[in-house]
Amino acid sequence: MVDSEEPALVDIDSERSEMGLPPASGDAPLTERVLDEIQEKTLVMAGIRAKVSAGCEGGQVTPKAGHKTLCTVTYQGVKLTWDVWVADVTGSGIVQFVRYDAYPPDSGVLLAKAVYGRFWDEHHKTAQELRCDRIPPLKTVTLGDDTGYECQYLDADDGSPRWVREKVFLETVGPVFGEIE
Repeated sequence: MVDSEEPALVDIDSERSEMGLPPASGDAPLTERVLDEIQEKTLVMAGIRAKVSAGCEGGQVTPKAGHKTLCTVTYQGVKLTWDVWVADVTGSGIVQFVRYDAYPPDSGVLLAKAVYGRFWDEHHKTAQELRCDRIPPLKTVTLGDDTGYECQYLDADDGSPRWVREKVFLETVGPVFGEIE
């Protein structure tokens, strides 16, 4: 039974301070900016505030157009590797501008507390008897794929109550749900 909110829940709208991260510095070196960004994105994906650490192969992101660097965020002991591609470098020295993309890992961490908390947030105002499968506290799953878990709620809005079943997915924005037809 899912019967309360999850106070540690974080999402795309959460401030860095709510995630337990220091403020981002726009004038920080490239590697620091990348590490800040992927730590934040990892916390959003996991959905629950936790201490994270990060580093890149070779110790830094190489500011060279077309160069790929693998950077890893560790979340509760699970290592998640992001591909950082430098798309463009303009200028030089102190006025160098580097445009890059950070591509998410193939898998992420599915947290029971995040699933239950997000399900509560989405349905507690309009539905009754919220339930989810028993999900392990932390499990590594493939991003975008069906996790094999389901949640359900009793929808009584239309007069005749009916159970609505939803599959659980993990996306870069955290746990999401898709109604089973």
